[in-house]
Amino acid sequence: MTPDRSQLKPSSPVLVVGAGPVGLVIACDLLRQNIEVRIIDEAPSSTVHSRAVIMWPRSLELLRRIGVSRELAASGKHIDAVSFYSGSRRLGAIEMSRLDDTPYPFGLCTPQWRTEEVIRERLGELGGKVETEVALVGLDTSQERPVASLRHRDGTVEQIRTNWLIGADGAHSTVRAQLGIEFEGQGADVLFAIGDGPLDGPLPPDEMLYCYTGGGAMGLAPFGDGTYRVACAVPVWNDDDAPPRSLFQDSLDRVVPFAAQLGELKWTTVYRARRRTAAAFRAGRCFLVGDAAHIFSAAGSQGMNTGIQDAVNLAWKLGGVIHGTVDDRVLDSYDPERRHSAERISLVTAKQTSWGLVDRPLRVAARDAAVRAAQATGAMQRLVTPLMSQLSVNYASEREDARVDIRWRAGLSRVGERLPVFAVDRETGGSEPWPTVPRDGFTVLLWSGRDRGNRWSATDEAVRAGLAADFTVLDVSAWSLLRAALGTGPRAVVVRPDGHIAAVESRIDPGHLRKVLDRVGARATGPADSPSEVHG
Repeated sequence: MTPDRSQLKPSSPVLVVGAGPVGLVIACDLLRQNIEVRIIDEAPSSTVHSRAVIMWPRSLELLRRIGVSRELAASGKHIDAVSFYSGSRRLGAIEMSRLDDTPYPFGLCTPQWRTEEVIRERLGELGGKVETEVALVGLDTSQERPVASLRHRDGTVEQIRTNWLIGADGAHSTVRAQLGIEFEGQGADVLFAIGDGPLDGPLPPDEMLYCYTGGGAMGLAPFGDGTYRVACAVPVWNDDDAPPRSLFQDSLDRVVPFAAQLGELKWTTVYRARRRTAAAFRAGRCFLVGDAAHIFSAAGSQGMNTGIQDAVNLAWKLGGVIHGTVDDRVLDSYDPERRHSAERISLVTAKQTSWGLVDRPLRVAARDAAVRAAQATGAMQRLVTPLMSQLSVNYASEREDARVDIRWRAGLSRVGERLPVFAVDRETGGSEPWPTVPRDGFTVLLWSGRDRGNRWSATDEAVRAGLAADFTVLDVSAWSLLRAALGTGPRAVVVRPDGHIAAVESRIDPGHLRKVLDRVGARATGPADSPSEVHG
């Protein structure tokens, strides 16, 4: 559709297309930064179903930026472990409750409609509102700024110019199609029937279960009120037919090592586990986030969580560029950073899906032996738990250290890795026992290691005198929980607003650190919204 430029409305700073959890998160984060946002959705209301029901620790950490983590954590069922069964034997478990470097050592099982409700309420508090039954029907990117054509419920078409456009409109993204971006994929589709309903039986109350036999696979997750998410693999299915209760009960009887009776299902559907990634996550001033950028198997419940990571990664960068606290070139890192993470999750979930569906006895035995060995050696907890919780997401660049997201051995934190420091939450105000950093702008963390006393005080004072007028500088030496990450020697760590490390420097002087800040894209515009004091 060619826009009539004589009818264009005044520019909108940011247009978000799609009001699922991912679109709502990025709209809230931008509004919180005092950036005007318009968010539209073709649907008449929020979802009444619950396709995405699991939120992992890293998502809750990042959602502190918009102040909803506490309410979300209180609204759902805490999952202490993810257990794997083969027949009647428990092979091993990923124990979220043993995580010791996060305020959220659990998975959270809550219906998607409730997640959306909490975030929509926050959107309203921030002055935003979802415009429902408004569809993107055209997008012209031939000029400097995109021009979007929006069709309203009454059929009228509105044309607006926007400074930035974000496609959060799902796997069948209109934004992606309008931009002409291919949705590339590999592998055959795997079908899963999913639904929510009451289960009666001696099931572990605080665990998510993956159960495998030679005859099938099934996943169960408790909502905490006797209701469970149930999912089972199906060979073929007509997408127009809702899976019946009998299909799930048959799978329960064959696959799950607990005698469980399924009651009346609230809803059911069939999910096609595809592996698709957009050829580009950015086209000029337009971006793709969430399912619009990537989809993969539902195994591990990673989809919504990966989309939330997209939203926060883009929100702090775009907000910083708009406000001038971040160099424009930082936006170039959105695609490679999130692509690496999404492709890794896609590979891991595809492997988990294929492992769960093996049916030949030798392959079943090999899989079971591998999982038991990982459990016995501690590799399950050390390697797999950070992957599933998404705490191991790594933004190392090629020029720095492009490592995978697995730490085979413990060691000092490196560029790109997450540091256990968290955004100031509106409910806590930085008063809880965790290091807090500003939600906007880069922060210089000073770590004395064993170098305490007058020499360190002089170093601290010199850095503050040279940088504090333009950047947030925090001495985190009293936070003993950072010792394993930062070591025994003095260091300056430049940390991003999302808690990932931008630089680690053993040379601690203001002139050098200014060059480092410039290298990572930080602009000197004054300290961000940091707490006035850090308490250790």
